[in-house]
Amino acid sequence: MNYIKVRSLDTNKIGVLEDCEEDLQRDDVVVIESEEKGEDVVKVLGVSKEDTPSELRFKFLRKATEEDLRIFNRNIEESKKAFKTCKDKIKEQGLEMHLLKAYIPLNSKKIFFYYTAEERVDFRKLVRELAKIFRKRIEMRQVGVRDAVQILGWIGLCGEVPCCMRFMEKFDSISLRDIEEQNLPLSPSKFTGPCGRLVCCMAFEKDNYLVKHILPEKGTEICIDHKVGKLVEVDPIRNTVAIAFEDRTKEFNLEEVLPKGYEKALRGCQECGGCCRRAVEEKLSYEIATSN
Repeated sequence: MNYIKVRSLDTNKIGVLEDCEEDLQRDDVVVIESEEKGEDVVKVLGVSKEDTPSELRFKFLRKATEEDLRIFNRNIEESKKAFKTCKDKIKEQGLEMHLLKAYIPLNSKKIFFYYTAEERVDFRKLVRELAKIFRKRIEMRQVGVRDAVQILGWIGLCGEVPCCMRFMEKFDSISLRDIEEQNLPLSPSKFTGPCGRLVCCMAFEKDNYLVKHILPEKGTEICIDHKVGKLVEVDPIRNTVAIAFEDRTKEFNLEEVLPKGYEKALRGCQECGGCCRRAVEEKLSYEIATSN
């Protein structure tokens, strides 16, 4: 089964197009219907054999016509004015919220305002005033800091557009445990993205380090070549294990240390995410907190 992936034009999130028999191409703009926004437009990304992990599903209505695009572009201009008005009202009322974007769907019945805030905001007065000005239903949507970067765009530590804007279909959990697992220095600030969270690209490397989940902890005694040594380091990228003996430290290939049939154990670790080592995250958090 093939799935047609599409991108929302307000949040940049990826969903799946349903009930479509049209031959669509990448970058086509189509009109859809969703429970949240009603009639709106999305951009086609392409066809995939894999379903999306997100819950976004859009009902296909038609390819966007010239009239649809004209209305969409008009709504974009109106959204810019609505954004400025809302921002002024937020400042006037002294609300502790950061406005990100205003968006008017194709049906023009609602205005969506996306914002971030550290605490819950009482915006009832704001909504009433905006409804009187624009004579539309007002939807205030609080999003997280990672969603904010996905909506606005940014430049990551790598100098490229963040992965969440390019291809990511869901946010994976990233923790201090991943820094330790990937043999990186325990300096979270060096691996923090523009959203203020640990960079998502560390999640893409997790499978490369699963082998560490079936090996003992550093410092554990290991018997190999009829000698007893201590496990010093595991480097899955180089496929090596360093073991310290009394007279020297020697590197071995992982296959020399791991038991026969270890690939089956790796598949199990991939399914559970290395649950047997989740306590490492708490230990690392404590070490970082006490070292400052």
